[in-house]
Amino acid sequence: MNHAVLLVPDFALHALRRSEPALAGQPCALIAGEGKKAALTEVSPEAHGVAPGDPVTLAMARCPGIVLRPRDPAAEVEAQRLLLAAAFALSPRVEATAAGWCTVDLQGADLSRLEAELHRQVRELARLGLPARAGAAANPLLAAYAAQAAEPVSIVTDAAAFLRDLPLAVATPTVAQADVLRDWGIRTLGELTALPKGEVGRRLGPDGAALWERAAGETTRPLRLATLPQSFTAAWEYEPPVETLEPLTFKLQRYAERVAAELRAAGFVAERLALTLTPENGADHRREFRLPEPGADPTSWLRVLLAHLETLHLESRLRRVVLTASPTRTPHKQDGLFDTGLRDPAAFWENLARLGALVGDDRVGTPEPADTHRPDAFALTKPVERVPPPTEPSCHPERGLVLRRFRPGHPVSVELANGSPVRVTGDFNGEVARVHGPWRSDGDWWRTERWAVELWLVEFATGGVYQLARRDDTWCVEGVLD
Repeated sequence: MNHAVLLVPDFALHALRRSEPALAGQPCALIAGEGKKAALTEVSPEAHGVAPGDPVTLAMARCPGIVLRPRDPAAEVEAQRLLLAAAFALSPRVEATAAGWCTVDLQGADLSRLEAELHRQVRELARLGLPARAGAAANPLLAAYAAQAAEPVSIVTDAAAFLRDLPLAVATPTVAQADVLRDWGIRTLGELTALPKGEVGRRLGPDGAALWERAAGETTRPLRLATLPQSFTAAWEYEPPVETLEPLTFKLQRYAERVAAELRAAGFVAERLALTLTPENGADHRREFRLPEPGADPTSWLRVLLAHLETLHLESRLRRVVLTASPTRTPHKQDGLFDTGLRDPAAFWENLARLGALVGDDRVGTPEPADTHRPDAFALTKPVERVPPPTEPSCHPERGLVLRRFRPGHPVSVELANGSPVRVTGDFNGEVARVHGPWRSDGDWWRTERWAVELWLVEFATGGVYQLARRDDTWCVEGVLD
């Protein structure tokens, strides 16, 4: 097997149903033409008694309640990108042959796992709303025949036996050719190839010889290879604009599934998501979400995005949405033999991402001291996945009083004498019996937000040792020494 084909029959109809949740399980059909000439082109399995080509009036009479829709080009583009992502998961050499049809060059693929991988991709596409079939054979034409006959996967190892009983229509004869062959009693590909190729060509011309070659599966061709997506973005519009979260949730899920499939096919995962909402009136609302653990699971993405959307209030109806994933390579880690890790890492990272969506990514993380002398300066970093071993206790135990901080500090007024505190009033009151200090520090003098602090230790006449801090002539009691 050198080639495979992924095929979605009635592709335009399934693309439409994938984009409209109300059509799920309903009898529906696509129509083309106008007025009395309008006819069905593709029909869902639930629409009993009607078939492609039936006039619209006849279809409505035979199947009351049938939903009739025109084709949706935007839905077809989105579904084709999803199908292409599934094909790239099989091999990097893929052709977007036609709408709902991708041909894959299996050169270099692991053929021992081909059937299992084809089944997996077909199941995944069906789960995402595209009931696909897959076929594999020696050349693109045979693979296409196999996909059309598959239920849902077919691998051709004996081409002659496979082609023998296929109907003649599979080889796409012209109307004139079909009429002549019907008069000859030819109904299958095997009956046609049983005739000498030269005799068929002599009676039907060069087109007849080409038909014989297609019936024998001898036609081959080079593939027009597609390229992997360079950006992982989905954008869609609502007409008319929407007011509730429900239609946004469904579309967001469908587009997230496609973006995640493209990431996986390209060997990437997402480290960040960006969601841009364009209301009917007003400025765009853009929010970035940092994923604590890079991944390509659209279900966890959706929970993070919805946690933010449930707290959002737009001034007008929503008109346009853009979802962008920032790709990165899949992280590879090896755990230590005695490391203690998270019991459920996926749930832990997902909860952190949802918290970040609610309160902001800059407010979620593990605090670490910042590289500065500024008091209480810290930065939030990504939590560690492994619990580090306990540090060895110091051979010299800590001595002296311990400062118990007040967060925030208590504002007070301080009376000075000769530059030193002598009385404190406010949340704390007392005469100062003894004083130590000051200790001054400052930093970031080259920035507009420079800082400076002056610290004092004071002991009240009534007892108690406290730390005072002065910043820009404002005093506060920062803590007590126990």
